[in-house]
Amino acid sequence: MLRLARHRFALILAALVLGGLGTLSVLTYLRARALIEQQTTSRTLPLTSDAVASGIEQELLQPVLASRLMADNKLLESSLSRDQDNSTVLRTLLQRIQQRTNAATAFLVSEATRQYHHSSGVIKTLSPDDPQDDWYQRFVSSGEQLELNIDRDTADPSRRTAFINVRVDDDAGKLLGVTGVGLDIRDLEQMLRRYETTYGVRILLVNSDGRILLASDQSSGQLQQQPLIGAESARILSASDLSLRLGSHGDDLYVRATRIPELDLSLLVLQEQSPEQAAFHQLLIQNLAAALLISVVLIILAQATLGRDQKQLETIARTDKLTGLLNRRQFEHSFADLSQRAERSGSSLAAVVMDIDHFKRVNDTHGHPVGDAVLRHVSHRIASQVRESDPLFRWGGEEFLLLLFGCDQRMALERLEAIRADLRAHPLERGQLQLPVTLSFGLTLHRPGESSAALVQRADAALYTAKREGRDRICSLDPGNDGNTP
Repeated sequence: MLRLARHRFALILAALVLGGLGTLSVLTYLRARALIEQQTTSRTLPLTSDAVASGIEQELLQPVLASRLMADNKLLESSLSRDQDNSTVLRTLLQRIQQRTNAATAFLVSEATRQYHHSSGVIKTLSPDDPQDDWYQRFVSSGEQLELNIDRDTADPSRRTAFINVRVDDDAGKLLGVTGVGLDIRDLEQMLRRYETTYGVRILLVNSDGRILLASDQSSGQLQQQPLIGAESARILSASDLSLRLGSHGDDLYVRATRIPELDLSLLVLQEQSPEQAAFHQLLIQNLAAALLISVVLIILAQATLGRDQKQLETIARTDKLTGLLNRRQFEHSFADLSQRAERSGSSLAAVVMDIDHFKRVNDTHGHPVGDAVLRHVSHRIASQVRESDPLFRWGGEEFLLLLFGCDQRMALERLEAIRADLRAHPLERGQLQLPVTLSFGLTLHRPGESSAALVQRADAALYTAKREGRDRICSLDPGNDGNTP
């Protein structure tokens, strides 16, 4: 029962410590996480997004402006309105635009002739049956004035180019053609990767239809197909400025969406779990592991401490403080065990009550410290002459009780004579004092079914007889015994 209570106490203590430290760690983590999240969504990510948008706009602004100026160029409009061959004029104009904008290409498509003019001349005539020319009809049909489109370059199909397409209309709004410049897609992708490396974010450029035109990680396809973002794609594309946190704890994705109206594009800056969050998450795991370790250590220490204390308490409860012998409370347990064993095996069980002769005289003459020394001395001498399996008790005052299992009367007398002889040979030595000590013995044998009280009463009667007849002797009143042994 005590052991079970000890285990229960250790577990409760460990659970309280683990719960307290664990709760403190989790609350600290959640508070730090909330602060980092607020910092990320309200400051860090917007600043990053603004810096990226500014860089992209700066890279594309000049080509967009050049494309718009081309569309508003009266010379260009006049050339497209005439029926005569104007390829030379257009080639010269496109060459100048390409040089000044440092673009990869400059082009013009005439609505009237469907000729594709390039800085090197007329490359081809667009055909409705050629899939490579679908871009023209798609853009014209969209009704947009300007778009950014990633496509194969008509002048060099092996090269992917970011085209800035602009409608060319006359004063009456009639479509004359489409013009613009093309930027090397590799330059733009390198720019996005540079931003990704610098700011630790992913960058997507998405058109109004949700198609990913450019990505720092080379993502492609539709925005709605992207993990986490897809469910919010409509909301993201319709907003001019939006900050979101998507996902669950441990799988967070922070999104900053900014509209670039000049390009009719949405810039998405995506940041997964920040280094600070990852550090705090790792710290939480470490704190919980430390709390668990502390709890385990506490269980071990509590078990060891409580076990040691329990053993000490059990020792205190079982033994006499002065002599270290078993105390009187342990007698019934030992007697019940040995008497049952004796009855089962047919063995003998002897009981001996011993009393120090003239002990009161020792206390009166030499004082109680010497009396205590006599008690310890006698206890030690008796214990040295009996087996470890023979329970020896301090019965009270100067009395001792000994149980001898497997000893008949003859064997018991031999053991008691050995004790008497040992005491005679070892008087108490305390400083200059040498004090002889003797014992009187009352011996009896247990009878089957006999109670402990009856056994001890008979041993006491034998002890009193030994004292009356001169002390320092062994006396037994059992039938068949000669009475006493001086």
